[in-house]
Amino acid sequence: MKVFKYLFISLALCVACSSSKESEDEVLAKTESQVLLKKDVLEALPISLSPEDSIAFIKSYVDEWLHVNVLYEKANDNIFDADGQIADQVEKFRKELYINAYEQLFLQQKLDTLIPQSEIDAYYEKHKNEYVLSAPVVKPTLIVFPVQKQADIAEVEKLFFSKKADAVDELKDYCFVHCQKFSFANQWVALSSLTQELPLDIRNESLQVGKNVKLQDSLNVYFVRIEEQLNAGNRMPIELAHDNIAKIILQSRKVELLKTMRSKVFQEAEHKKQFEVFN
Repeated sequence: MKVFKYLFISLALCVACSSSKESEDEVLAKTESQVLLKKDVLEALPISLSPEDSIAFIKSYVDEWLHVNVLYEKANDNIFDADGQIADQVEKFRKELYINAYEQLFLQQKLDTLIPQSEIDAYYEKHKNEYVLSAPVVKPTLIVFPVQKQADIAEVEKLFFSKKADAVDELKDYCFVHCQKFSFANQWVALSSLTQELPLDIRNESLQVGKNVKLQDSLNVYFVRIEEQLNAGNRMPIELAHDNIAKIILQSRKVELLKTMRSKVFQEAEHKKQFEVFN
């Protein structure tokens, strides 16, 4: 019966989507002092749910609403806020919610989130001693082919181990067309992340800077070359520090912007005599 009940509610909600306001305001549940309207559930109902999931969502929503409000009414009947402590906390929390919502709106309108590379470079240079590697990082060339792609593997192997001046360019062109997984030393990665991509029996000592290595397991053939490597204790490359620095700069902008806004709001209220201080 409960399933049919919530199925009816679900169907009623669907009808309410295209019905009048009076229909949308239909009561779905109520307690002694609280009322849950159909439109409240409609606003919370995700549009992507299947009919079965919609029924489950509505049942969960109504049950949760009932449990919360019944418990609230029980607490309200048995807790006497004689000294106004709870009321004060509620009012404080209400103010904080409004202030936070206003500040978030203000930041959305005023905060410049574009951080030029020059500003990141300047911060990095000023705080370079704070950015130290805790583990080795490398810039690898990595090309992976399934073992079944023997023709591709043969062509890549020829170019990968070639001494020709234009072999690297030919290899890149070939991989862009024929390979689904490759990287040509375009970013720093943790050495541990690289080795996790390779066969389990690989040893770090096999991966030396400038050394071409071909590896194979039951699934893939791997062509690997370490172009650059920095060990733990070296300064972190700015590419790896970039995102962290950007977050720090952005947070600093937020703090300064809000600080300025708060000061201006107070000064404006003072100028308009919107508050008084009594000695």
